[in-house]
Amino acid sequence: MPPIVSDSYKEKRKKEILESAMACFAKKGFQPSTIDDIVEHSGISKGAIYNYFKSKDEIYLELMKTSTEESYEELKERLATYPNAVDKMNFMFDLYLNNEVNQESTGRLVVHDEFKLHAFRNQELIEKLNVRRHEYFIKMFCSIIEEGQKAGEFKTELNPEIFADMFWSMIDGIMLQTIYPGFPYKQVLNEFKQMFLERITL
Repeated sequence: MPPIVSDSYKEKRKKEILESAMACFAKKGFQPSTIDDIVEHSGISKGAIYNYFKSKDEIYLELMKTSTEESYEELKERLATYPNAVDKMNFMFDLYLNNEVNQESTGRLVVHDEFKLHAFRNQELIEKLNVRRHEYFIKMFCSIIEEGQKAGEFKTELNPEIFADMFWSMIDGIMLQTIYPGFPYKQVLNEFKQMFLERITL
């Protein structure tokens, strides 16, 4: 009879696998990293890893899911403390303006972009990424714009989804440029913030 393993042990083991996988992806890149690399880094056998995850893709999707859900809940709580849409919009920009750009944060960003490129030829993966994008990012940003439109803070003719797409596209693009030494991240983002707010506010 196999030993009984507690749920807390399973969660701990799963977290160890995910942390080791992220370390491998950040160091070598998503594509070059292998399950064997994760085995070597974590000290967990390949068979044990496959008990939790069927593939490297599944490992990364779980990493992304966990990170997104935690960040999303925290973000909702913080947004709720602001009294109006203009303050919420400023907070969204300042969240990134106050972000400490370093090798670790840039490494995680690069891994995510690598995974998106990897997913490009896999319709199932792309659909999962697209659902995540809409559920956690587009809808949340749209709700801020719609709140501002109802309160008379933002222009009513704006299409909230288009401006949500603009915001996240610019954030992703600006953050990706941090791979270049000396890129003036905060200055560029601050200029974009001013242009964006001027465009949407009455």
